[in-house]
Amino acid sequence: MARLTLTGQVVAGLGQGASFTQLDWVRSQFMTKLGIDPHPGTLNLHLHHPADLTQWADLKRQAGCLIVPPNRAWCEARGYPIRIAGYVPGAIILPDVPGYPETQVEVIAALPLRQELGLTDGDSLTLEISQPLSVQAVIFDVDGTLVDTVDAYHTVAALAAAPHGLLVSRETVRYALNNNHPTFWELVIPLEHPNRLELMEAMKREAMRRWPEVLRQHGRIMPGLRQTLETLQSRGLRLAIMTGSQSGSFEPLREEGLLDFFETVVTGADVTRPKPDPEGPLKGAAALGVEPGQAVYVGDTPTDVRASRAAGMAAVSVLSGAGDSALLSAAGPDWLIYSHARLPEIILNPM
Repeated sequence: MARLTLTGQVVAGLGQGASFTQLDWVRSQFMTKLGIDPHPGTLNLHLHHPADLTQWADLKRQAGCLIVPPNRAWCEARGYPIRIAGYVPGAIILPDVPGYPETQVEVIAALPLRQELGLTDGDSLTLEISQPLSVQAVIFDVDGTLVDTVDAYHTVAALAAAPHGLLVSRETVRYALNNNHPTFWELVIPLEHPNRLELMEAMKREAMRRWPEVLRQHGRIMPGLRQTLETLQSRGLRLAIMTGSQSGSFEPLREEGLLDFFETVVTGADVTRPKPDPEGPLKGAAALGVEPGQAVYVGDTPTDVRASRAAGMAAVSVLSGAGDSALLSAAGPDWLIYSHARLPEIILNPM
């Protein structure tokens, strides 16, 4: 599929974007429809090359994602997903107002773009219009992607730590999940704690003992998952699972009869090197009989993006798990989406 780009010159805006992007109804729709929890404000570009102006005129004729205000005091807008400077997910926002400048493009992202990219007024910046991914296979992470387990992980960690007078914050759990931290309990137990190594092992054993029951109580299949899997499979896409956990949070999937959608399952027990090493995603692709470049890996953490890149696969990040919009944006996925439900819109089978 042809790569569609716009290149413009960074210019100063009117300073009105910051208040607009932080309105609750705006943020909510930017998140659910575009995957972007916007950093305050917009980055303004001026287009001057005829080819860019033609491309921009063509793009504006497409429907985009409609941003609908709660009342008539605000105008509607359309959003077009993009990648900025080759890696940052974002969106062009086009307000539906009379006389909007034909040469102006306003960009939102979860990151402060001027700071992230070192931009000043007058700099040239290229935006790539996001296109559907043309692949033969979709490989899924499990926790935070197919099964909502963040609360379950926090609960089981808190239960294991409580008898020892230790507290586990939700932020600590999210940090460990986002960074694939190999020794979670090191984050919980102070360095000066007596018998630290023995206590870590004891808490690990207690968490593993309690995990099946905690998963039953707190683990939930992501809403609408069956419909997404049915749609992808009906298009001839091959489906697989690659999870870094040893045993996986499979019981909710098994209970709903969803494991049958996946032709192969690779867990942490099947690899010698954990993500972000590409061993796991590559094993999943090999088991499906597809080349890595013909597969996309879907996950919820920066580690998943890095594993995808190392494997030579496209990367899709979902906001349903441990990673937030800014953290995942910095990792540079091909697509950043609110949940698995948008996958049928952005993944095509070329066969």
